[in-house]
Formats: sequence, C-alpha cells, structure tokens
Amino acid sequence: MAHQTGVELERECVWDDLHRSCVDALHASIVYLKYAAYFAQEKINLPGFEKFFFHAAGEEREHGIKLIEYALMRRKEPVNKNTFQLDYSYKVPAATTGLSALEDALKKEQEVTLSIRNLIKTCEGDKNDYHLVDYLTGEYLDEQHKGQRELAEKIATLRKMTGIDDASKEGRKLAEFLFDKDHM
Repeated sequence: MAHQTGVELERECVWDDLHRSCVDALHASIVYLKYAAYFAQEKINLPGFEKFFFHAAGEEREHGIKLIEYALMRRKEPVNKNTFQLDYSYKVPAATTGLSALEDALKKEQEVTLSIRNLIKTCEGDKNDYHLVDYLTGEYLDEQHKGQRELAEKIATLRKMTGIDDASKEGRKLAEFLFDKDHM
C-alpha cells in the first residue's frame, strides 16, 4: 500500500462526500422510478405524472453517472464500498396523490442539493479542491435550483386547482386529472 501524505488523506473525505452525493442522486432516481410506476398503474392512470417522474428519475440517474465519471477522470475510485450503499426500501404510500408525490419530490431535490452544497463546502474549505467546486457549481447547482423551482410552481398550481382545504375528494381528483393533462 502506498504511503499517503496528510494532504492526500484530508482529500479522501472529499471523495467520500462525492460518493455520498452520488448515492443521494441515485437514491432519488430510485424513488422517482417508484413514483412513475405508481402513476402508471391502470387503477391510478395519471400519465402526465408518470412521464414527469420517469424523466426526473433519468435526470437523477444521469447526475449519479456524471459524478462517477468525474471520479474516474480524477483517477479515483468511482464507488466506495463503505459509502456506496443504495437503498431500495422506499415504498410509495397507498394513498399517494399527485400533490403529495410532488411535495415528496421537492423534499428529495432539496436533500440532493444539500448534499451537493455540503460537498462544495468541504472542497472550498481547507481541502482546496476548486476544480471539483467549479464542476459541481457549473454542472449541478443551477439545474438543481431550476428543478426545485419547477416543482414548487407545479405544487402551487395544483394546490390552487384543488383548493386543498375546500375541495371534496372527488373535486381534488378531478383537478389532479386536469392538472395531469395540462401541466405535466
């Protein structure tokens, strides 16, 4: 085993954080795939939500792949067996609505963004990995913030359409159906 300097050992935590960010993106992809499959069911049949979540799953998967490719470019392990553990246990709740799914997606996007921001902070600190900071801010943060805004707008529109507190269950379902057709 090669001897590592103190600087090399300090930088290893940057790669652990990068692996965690990769896992967070891939976990979001798994969650979104499960939502897409939920909305694709014949008894649910909201194809706009299905399409939205399949697309979101693909984006998060692509983010994970880009982080793996970045690690390879820097001649680092693309995955670390200690930090690279994917969790498939998420279950879509039985009474999930389009609104609740979008709200969960917004929370998941915020978690992924926080993971990226924490990685950036680690890199900007005494680790001095400004190349990775530049890559993350250029590749990810803008897209993450735009995605969060898009979700927040969809949530606000759907809340207005459903009159969340005033509408009957049937009224909310109709509004969700119309939203699915027009906004997804």
